[in-house]
Amino acid sequence: MIRLAVVGCGGAAWIGHLPWIWERPEVELTATCALDEVTARQAAQRWNGKSWYVDYGEMLSRERLDAVVIATPPDTHAELALSALERGLHVLIEKPMARTVAECDALIVAAERCGAILTVGHEKRFNPGFEAIKRIIEDGTLGHVFYLVVHWSAAVRLDPDRLCPPDYRTSYEWRWTSPSAGGGILADHLPHYLDLWRWWTDAELESIDVQLLNVRKDLIGDQLLGGPHEDFAVALMKFTNGCVGVFESGNVGRGLSPILHIGSGVGEWSEYGMIYGTRGHLVFDLLPWDSPEMPRIMMYSLEEKRPSYRGWFQVELPDPYRAPGGPLSPRSNPHYQFKRQMDHFIDCIANNAAPRVTAWDGRATVAAVEAAYRSRDEGGRVTLSAPLRALV
Repeated sequence: MIRLAVVGCGGAAWIGHLPWIWERPEVELTATCALDEVTARQAAQRWNGKSWYVDYGEMLSRERLDAVVIATPPDTHAELALSALERGLHVLIEKPMARTVAECDALIVAAERCGAILTVGHEKRFNPGFEAIKRIIEDGTLGHVFYLVVHWSAAVRLDPDRLCPPDYRTSYEWRWTSPSAGGGILADHLPHYLDLWRWWTDAELESIDVQLLNVRKDLIGDQLLGGPHEDFAVALMKFTNGCVGVFESGNVGRGLSPILHIGSGVGEWSEYGMIYGTRGHLVFDLLPWDSPEMPRIMMYSLEEKRPSYRGWFQVELPDPYRAPGGPLSPRSNPHYQFKRQMDHFIDCIANNAAPRVTAWDGRATVAAVEAAYRSRDEGGRVTLSAPLRALV
């Protein structure tokens, strides 16, 4: 039996971690922990946890644990993960891995010293659609990939009373207004696609140049919900293999997605992107981040254009079960990226295997965010150092 605790019992834990722990019979949810006792207790009771705590140190000292999932605000990640690693516990930590590269390095050293698994919640790598894109790039169907672009946006911050889904209002406002968020929309969203692009292309980020706006604060004039962080970001990136990336994200404007045609006024995110290669092009289009539905992927390839009139064609993906999992559902969705991420973490613990997303991957995305904010502060392109692969 693998004994596991979940620290932080907000939306990320309820969607991304707790249901999928519950589904594994060889895993015991030994404890939940949150600053608010009601929140910790509700999570334990809903997902069959044995105990709940408001004090993380007390939980670590009293419970026999094998692993910890950390789903707390970013400013606590390094401290909580380090305490767990020093006890030899395996750790799955929500992105970002930490606030700074220096904090990431300390966690890497601690994990290597105790031999524990340290992995970061880049769940998009476990999306079957994005796995398919990885295979398409690797088999040469697109030729040499030279351009990556993503548009990932919502309009909720323009008028939260009209456009923000009620169930998400609290978590959205925390990210908008709290200094502990560590940054705005760039810090929240860039790590996802920087990680994917590194994985897809097997290349490291070489340079980044960003433009950031706080539309709610500076253009609408709302000092309260405007908060200290940007709500619109554009980043121009260059990778070590020569590939160019353009990343656009914000919650003050939303485009109509090209395949699914998401973009009506109320609510959630449109998220889509394109990949250009010397032998073809690919477009992907996703439903909101918490949806279990598969993305839609369309591509055009000079390598696979048979018969000659075929043109653009759809990449086939598995149909999902439309059920969220957990005690009130008869079966779960085996293709859901969060479930597959948790299954992978548990299997790595059981088999003493290396995780797909390493601590070095987490460090790379934090380095990119640090460089992006330097670009903002310095007003130009920032070149990144070559990533280390061993720490002295």
